[in-house]
Amino acid sequence: MLGLHHMRSRALATQGLEPFPARSLPKRFLDYLMYGVGVFAPLALVPQILQIYTTKNGDGLSLPSWLLFVLINVLWATYGAVHKDKHIFLANVLMGLSNCVIVVGVLLY
Repeated sequence: MLGLHHMRSRALATQGLEPFPARSLPKRFLDYLMYGVGVFAPLALVPQILQIYTTKNGDGLSLPSWLLFVLINVLWATYGAVHKDKHIFLANVLMGLSNCVIVVGVLLY
């Protein structure tokens, strides 16, 4: 297994990419900060979701816009899966699910 790790490290180095987390403290902090942002960003949609479902009113929300957000998240999640980047994948799956909940609310109300 160590050989595979070495090969991956070598591939990252030859492509000019840094490992995750980065070696330098500021970049490592930014890596972890952005990982947290990706996990907690869907929480920004909670007020919108609560408003739709508590008032049972989706007026003022553009269905095409929210469908486009879902499509964008599906594409980014696919990109993350293909490249085996769990951070991009997880963030976009969570955002996509939140956007789907809003789309369902807009369709219902």
